This record gives sequence, structure tokens and C-alpha cells, in this order.
Amino acid sequence: MRRPEILRNLAALPLSLVLAGTGASAQSTHDAFVVHQRSDSAAANAAHMFRFEPDILVIAPGDTVAFLNSLGSHTVMSQKGLWPEAVETFHIRGQAEADVVFDTPGLYGITCARHGRYGMSMVIAVGDDGVAAAAAVDADDIPATDLAREAYDRQLQEIAAN
Repeated sequence: MRRPEILRNLAALPLSLVLAGTGASAQSTHDAFVVHQRSDSAAANAAHMFRFEPDILVIAPGDTVAFLNSLGSHTVMSQKGLWPEAVETFHIRGQAEADVVFDTPGLYGITCARHGRYGMSMVIAVGDDGVAAAAAVDADDIPATDLAREAYDRQLQEIAAN
């Protein structure tokens, strides 16, 4: 099983957990995924201290991603230069959990406003268009720090290889 498929299987939660209390029906065919924001004070360096887990998701259009722990100095925000042009960007902060539905196929870069400079980033490929786009992106063109571009390059290569 390829890594993104493994992450998809591990991260999938019953949609009823995400929709609880919203009045929405859990009879949907869409999946839900959870992304944690981690700070590891035992890490050898800053590049490994701050991270999203998982840092790669391959999902279907209409799937939901629950971002956890956007508290304190952690945020979740769209990465300029790695986001579908027709899709509105977002910036999540001050929330223990925020659910985002990814309806539009494409490639989505996510970063933390404060820790992105250390490489705290992730990539979400939505649908076949997102997976195909990963091979065409040059991480050097992403307006980010060197550490962040290195992380994006690794993530994009992994998506393209699978």
C-alpha cells in the first residue's frame, strides 16, 4: 500500500464524528481526516520541532479535514503559490478544531504563520488533478523560506511518486 493511501486509511474517521452537532447527515460518501499540529521540544532542531501530522494527504473532492490545535502561536493558513487560483484562501487561529471541506480538485499547500519558516507545512492533493499537479510544481517557485521549500519539495515528490 502506498504511503498516502496508508495515511488516508489511518486518518479516516467516521464522518458522524465531524458532523456531530451540525445537523448534517452522516449518510455522505465523503471521508473525514484529522491533522494535528505538533510541537516537539525534544527535537534535534527547529526543522523537526514544529510539524503537521500527517504532512501529506491525498483525498477526494468533498472530503473534510479537521485541523486540531490552532491555539497559541499555531495557525493553519493557505500557502501562497501552492493553492488553486479559483479557491478562497483561509487562515485559522485560536481554535481547538476547525473543519475544512475541500470541494475543488487541486493541490493545496498549508503552513503555520509562525512556524512555517521552520518547515511546518503540509500538502493536500484533492482528486486526480491534485496528484497530477504535484509533479508539475517546482518548490523553488513557492514564496517561502528555504526550510519550508525543502519540506514542500519532499511532500510534492512523495505525492508524485505514488
